Amino acid sequence: MRTRYDILISLKIEHEYFYKENKKKEKEFDSFDSFELIPDTVTETLLRKEGLLVKKSKNNWFLLYQEIGPWKTNLESLVNKEFVFRFLILDSSFAQYTKEDFIPKVNSVQFYDATIDQNFSSRSRYIQMPLFDYDIQHTERPVNLKLMKFKGEILKDVSVIEPSEKKYSFDVSSIGEQAYDISENTLPLTKEITRYIFVYKNYFNAPFYGIIYFKVFPPTTKNSNKYTLLFKQKIKTPQS
Repeated sequence: MRTRYDILISLKIEHEYFYKENKKKEKEFDSFDSFELIPDTVTETLLRKEGLLVKKSKNNWFLLYQEIGPWKTNLESLVNKEFVFRFLILDSSFAQYTKEDFIPKVNSVQFYDATIDQNFSSRSRYIQMPLFDYDIQHTERPVNLKLMKFKGEILKDVSVIEPSEKKYSFDVSSIGEQAYDISENTLPLTKEITRYIFVYKNYFNAPFYGIIYFKVFPPTTKNSNKYTLLFKQKIKTPQS
């Protein structure tokens, strides 16, 4: 039986460190292929259910759906599906030539989420276990803590009144999502602090670089669901 695949999502990864200028003085990027995307458990199950296929060619990564074949489907039926991949950097020297904004902080991962305008927003999310104590940043009381899912749904909205309370316990073990935002502000509202949390119970046994989150958008243009992740080069400081 004849089988044919088409592109559901594409990702191109580039790095300024590897660019060169052509004869027209335009930037051209040499291939940066020192990365790997590994589906999390939920995404792996979805890939099998929908008959999707992952392919990588140099610095281009593709998620393919079967247009003809036993797992035949179409792009419209996959709209709003969500995929989460663990993002591994395979180059041990990566931090030496990459801008610090792209390097995860201690006990955190870098989180890249896809938007409809083909831009990736990059932010550092702190790693927590599914049951964790949140360290309250504000010294004033009362303080308002709000825990939200990555998609915006509010899970907890609580007030901590006593000045002696320095921590608040969150249990997200039964929620079924890994990325959360915790906003913290005094009442009445003053300066708000937002912390981006990623829950991963096995992280400290096998750390990884980050997370890439895709959501399939309706195919409004030829560039729908087509992304580029550009790493910036570390700025060289003059030697004293």
